[in-house]
Amino acid sequence: MHRDYCERRSASNQPSATYDYYSRIFNTKFNIGFFAPKKDQCDLCESFKNASEDEKKELENKYNEHLEEKNLSREEKEEDKIKAQAGSISLAIYDLQAVLPVPVGQSSAFFYKSRLNCYNFTVTEIVKGSTKAFFWHEVFGNRGAIEIGSCVLIYLEELSKSQPGLDIVFFSDNCMGQQKNRFLIAAYLYAVEHFQIGSITHKFLIRGHTQNEADAVHSIIEKKISLAKKSGPIYIPDQYVSIIREAKKKGKKIEVKEMAFEDFLDLKALADDMNLTIHKNTLGNDFKINEVKILRFVKGSQEFYYKKSYKQKEWLEVNFKQRRRSKKEMKDLNIKKAYNKRFELSENKKKDLLSLVKSNLIPAFYKNYYESILN
Repeated sequence: MHRDYCERRSASNQPSATYDYYSRIFNTKFNIGFFAPKKDQCDLCESFKNASEDEKKELENKYNEHLEEKNLSREEKEEDKIKAQAGSISLAIYDLQAVLPVPVGQSSAFFYKSRLNCYNFTVTEIVKGSTKAFFWHEVFGNRGAIEIGSCVLIYLEELSKSQPGLDIVFFSDNCMGQQKNRFLIAAYLYAVEHFQIGSITHKFLIRGHTQNEADAVHSIIEKKISLAKKSGPIYIPDQYVSIIREAKKKGKKIEVKEMAFEDFLDLKALADDMNLTIHKNTLGNDFKINEVKILRFVKGSQEFYYKKSYKQKEWLEVNFKQRRRSKKEMKDLNIKKAYNKRFELSENKKKDLLSLVKSNLIPAFYKNYYESILN
């Protein structure tokens, strides 16, 4: 902007202000700001925006359908909020926060070394404003369907005990590896069969437009982490747990459950026991999980239901019991533990963490903690 200003002044044979003076006047005398998107922008929307007129004509139908689904999904969430306020459903949204590494701080060595990855999965009850966080690190688990599904099952079991018979509605993004897969379907089928739950409905927000209440919770946590780092580095996972618990200044504090490897359940084995190789619906058409916008599971039903669009009126059905070859009834299925021991860190990561301890960049106070996870 300053270069452009100087060129214009020079073209009219007028003197121009220095960069520093121009910057000071611009930032203090004008009420102007620049929009910086907080989240990644939608690929399809950006592609359409940057397309030529001919390309826009080719993309127009797909783009308009995309916008319609986005608007309908948001309208549906608003309608569900009204139902939750009336007490007819329990409404929650869940998401996995970005990886939280330790140690983290101002030392440049932290940036160049492999660090211990911590994971924080949150379930936020939209109307009540309460959040339950499930926290673990990579010695205890990964960040895939087993971990996400286990946290969801723990949440569902606790909710079913405190409010039996509820109809539960979840919203989430579309991550195939974490929550849009047959292992989560198995978890939901298990939950409606074994817990005091009337039904579970899972609604997937439209790709590129998944901003939600979980993001707001994560933002609050991240701000608290940034503030905490000003007081000193974060050396161990327990410090994150304390920060998360105290992150909210108003309303209910975030409840944190610290997960160990023994807490994670083998949903892949459960899906195999159920023989959930689902390929067709009751009409004989292909069932493709990547096309699903809404899933629904009802206690006592031989089918689960789904929609491929938010504007779709009728539910499509999959008869999962009919396709099962397992001799066990659903009510007799049990979930095994996923892991019987802790995970081993890579040799490079062990070496890097040990070097940080030996160089006192991680204080000696935390030496025993790191030795316990490195050995």
